[in-house]
Amino acid sequence: MKLLKIAATVICLLLLSLVSIICTMVESTSVQSDMPPAPEQVERLRVHVETLCEQPRHGATIEHARNYIEERLRTAGWEVRRQQFITSDGESRCNICALRRGRSGKRFIIGAHYDSCDTGEGPNPGADDNASAVAVLLELAEQLPTGTPLHDIELVAWDCEEPPHFDTEDMGSAHHAAHADADNVLGLICLEMLGYYSDEPDSQPSLFPGHSLLLPTVGNFVAVVGNLQARSLAKEIFSALQKELPAVRINIPWADETALFFSDHRNYHPLGIPSVMVTDTAMLRNPHYHEPTDTPDTLNYEQMGRVTRALTRIITSLTGPMETSSE
Repeated sequence: MKLLKIAATVICLLLLSLVSIICTMVESTSVQSDMPPAPEQVERLRVHVETLCEQPRHGATIEHARNYIEERLRTAGWEVRRQQFITSDGESRCNICALRRGRSGKRFIIGAHYDSCDTGEGPNPGADDNASAVAVLLELAEQLPTGTPLHDIELVAWDCEEPPHFDTEDMGSAHHAAHADADNVLGLICLEMLGYYSDEPDSQPSLFPGHSLLLPTVGNFVAVVGNLQARSLAKEIFSALQKELPAVRINIPWADETALFFSDHRNYHPLGIPSVMVTDTAMLRNPHYHEPTDTPDTLNYEQMGRVTRALTRIITSLTGPMETSSE
C-alpha cells in the first residue's frame, strides 16, 4: 500500500510538472483594445493589399509587386536594395531588403514573403497569402520612428516561399539567411498571413493535437509561434499583441514536423537566431487558402491595423532608443 501511495505521488508530481512545462509553452488571451486603429492606416493597408493583388505574384507579372514594394519602402525613407539570386532551375529571383542602420552592429529582421502560389488552376489573388503580411510590413516601414536606433532594423520582402520552392534551398529566406551575420542577429520576426479573422464558434481548427485544451476554438486571434529557443522573443511580441487583440503564444520543442513552421522563419532558427512567426494561422483557419477566393474583400483590415500598431510598439522597444541628428 505504501509503495502504491509513493507511486501515485510520483505520477501526480510528474503530471504537474508536465502541465507546468506546457503552460510555459502556451499562452492565450481574449482581450481586445477599445481603441481602433486610425482610419487612414486601415485604408493604407487596404490599398497595399489591393495593389499587390492586381497581378499574379509569380511568373512575369511578379515585377509589379516588386516595384510597388520597393517604391513604398524608399518613399518611407529606407535604404533599399534587391538581393538577387538564381534558383536551381536557373531562374533569376530577388528579395527586397530595406535597412535602417543602428549603432550597435546588432540587428533585428522583420520579413514577409511577397510571392503568391501558382496553383495552375486559374488566378490566385493571394490576398491573405501573403499580401496581408506584406501590407503590414509596408505600414511598419511608415510607422517605425525615424532616426538612428540602437540596433539595425532590416525589413525584408522574401521571394520564393511558395511551392515548388518551399522547403528547398531556393527559398528567398534561405538565401537571405545564408548571407546573414547570424552571430549579430538578435531576432527574426516572420509575418505570415495576417488578415483573416472570424468570430464564429469553432472557426479555429486544431493547431496541433490536443490544442483545444489550452487554445481558443474561435478564429479571432493572432498567433505567435516558434521553438523553445525563441521563447523570450515570442513572449515579448505576445505581450504587445495581447494589448490590441486576442492573441496566442506557442513555443514548442520540435520544429519542421509541424504546420507551425510552414513559413520563412524555418530557415533562421537552425542558425541559432531566435525566430518567430506572427500569423492568423493560415490554412488552418482560412478556407480561401490557395484558392481564387483569397481576395482583398475577405480580410479584416481593422485587425491588421491592430497587429501593425502592436508590432510597431514592440519593434521600437526591441531595437532601442533613437538618436536624431543635431543639425
